[in-house]
Amino acid sequence: MRCETHRCTRTGDRRINEDRALILTRAGETLLVLADGMGGHARGDLAAEAFVDTFRRRFHKRDPATPPMRFLVDAFQAAHEVILAVGRSCRPPVQPLTTGVACLVTADTAYWAHVGDSRLYLMRGARILHRTRDHTPVAELLAAGLITQREARRHPMRNHVSQCLGSAANPPEVALGPAVPLQPGDTLLLCSDGFWSPLGEHRLLELPRAEHLAATLETLALTAEQLTHPNSDNVTAIACRLE
Repeated sequence: MRCETHRCTRTGDRRINEDRALILTRAGETLLVLADGMGGHARGDLAAEAFVDTFRRRFHKRDPATPPMRFLVDAFQAAHEVILAVGRSCRPPVQPLTTGVACLVTADTAYWAHVGDSRLYLMRGARILHRTRDHTPVAELLAAGLITQREARRHPMRNHVSQCLGSAANPPEVALGPAVPLQPGDTLLLCSDGFWSPLGEHRLLELPRAEHLAATLETLALTAEQLTHPNSDNVTAIACRLE
C-alpha cells in the first residue's frame, strides 16, 4: 500500500530547534521517526539527533525477517545507549534527554512505539482510532480520574515527563502500540507536544480529509505556533496517509 507523507518543523519562539523528524522508505516499508529534545536539559538537540540517526542506520540494515516490534524495541534501546555515549563524549560531559516516537508501516500494517509525550495518532475517517498515552505525571492523574481534561491543560506539571531517553539513572520503558491493519485513507500523525498541545483533536482530524496533506500539515503547524506566541515551543509533525 502506498503512502503519501510530509514532515514539517518550526522553531517557534525558542532560540534553537531541538526537534528532529525522519521519513524513510525501503523495500516496501516506511519508517516514521520523531524526537523532541528536552529543553532545560543539556543539549536536547544532541539527544534528538542521536535518536533519529540510530533509527536511520538500523533501518538501512534491517533484516526483513526481524519482527517489526522487535526492530522498534531494539532501536529504542540502541538509541538510548548512543545518547548516553554522546553525552559522555562532550567536554564537560552532559546528559542530553529526548522523547521519541517511531512507526514502521510494512505491507498494510502499522507498528509503533514511544517514550515520553511525543505522540502518534491513527485517524480513520472522522475519528481517532488510536493515540499513544503520554508518559507524564498529568497523564497518570487523568488515567486515575483524579483530574479533568480541563484541569490537565492548566496543571503546573503539564510539561513534565516521567519517561525519556538519555537518563542514566532511569532507563526508558518503551511503550508498544498494537499492530493495526491499515485501510486506504488511514492517516498516521507523529508530533511533538509543541504541535498537539495547542491544537484540539478536532483540528487534527482535518488531515484525513485534506485535499493537500502537505499544505494542511504546514497550516496546522503554523497555527500551533501562533496560538502559543510569544512562548511557542518547537513545533514538529509527520503525516502519512495511505493511498
